[in-house]
Amino acid sequence: MRIEDMSIDQLLELNKVICQRIDELQDRETLQALSQLRVGLKVTFESREGPLMGVVTKINRKSVIVLAEDGSKQYKVSPELLRPLRDVK
Repeated sequence: MRIEDMSIDQLLELNKVICQRIDELQDRETLQALSQLRVGLKVTFESREGPLMGVVTKINRKSVIVLAEDGSKQYKVSPELLRPLRDVK
């Protein structure tokens, strides 16, 4: 069936199914990203000010609180945007 031939009701149903699938995929990405994090982990992420480094202080269901490296500010960040830093020896 071509999208041009679909009724409004059919399009609304298709939209509902697509939105549910997008939500499922985003939830899966969030869970995967959260599984890589722990409190105290050093991370980096892109902010409006540019790249920042900080430490994970709290992990919520869909967001992570990161304390800036200099301790000046806390950020509420989506877990998918965080990249763990590896210690250099």
